[in-house]
Amino acid sequence: MANRSRKVIVIGSGFGGLGTAVRLASKGYDVDLVEARDMLGGRAYVYRQDGFTFDAGPTVITAPFMIDELFQGAGRRTEDFVKIVPVDPFYRIEFHDGRHFEYNGDEAATERKVAEFSPGDIEGYRAMIRAARDIFQKGFVELSDVPFLKFTDMIRIAPDLVRLQSHKTVFQFVKGYIKIGRAHV
Repeated sequence: MANRSRKVIVIGSGFGGLGTAVRLASKGYDVDLVEARDMLGGRAYVYRQDGFTFDAGPTVITAPFMIDELFQGAGRRTEDFVKIVPVDPFYRIEFHDGRHFEYNGDEAATERKVAEFSPGDIEGYRAMIRAARDIFQKGFVELSDVPFLKFTDMIRIAPDLVRLQSHKTVFQFVKGYIKIGRAHV
């Protein structure tokens, strides 16, 4: 199946480089993966020094379905190679007064926690989640595989990007919906 006349070099072994290499190899390309570091990972690289381990990037996979799709595309099953385990909580937000808020991806549980932690923010939280779904739909579902080869390609979607507030940082976006801790962040 390998197509030796179609040699491809993929530079970088982050999630994108690894995914690209697997997809190309599964289509019969002869792929060389080049990485400058001593281990694979890109932004998910792991540093080890003096007996300590430091993650350089993502430690929570928020879209495990993408890994499943990658393995399926290569005719394999994720669980035969990788064990993905749920993490609970995904992360913890610490506040100056010693309180904390933990998020785990369970929407109903998170709503209960928000209502408990800051009852005045529950409607803002729900509005933020609706807005985040719209961003996901546009950016991840509709545009993730659309090439922007010309300036006019970007101009065409600019109104949607403005409407979705894509110019804001995550912090700016969230603070438009959630009030708790705003004065202290």
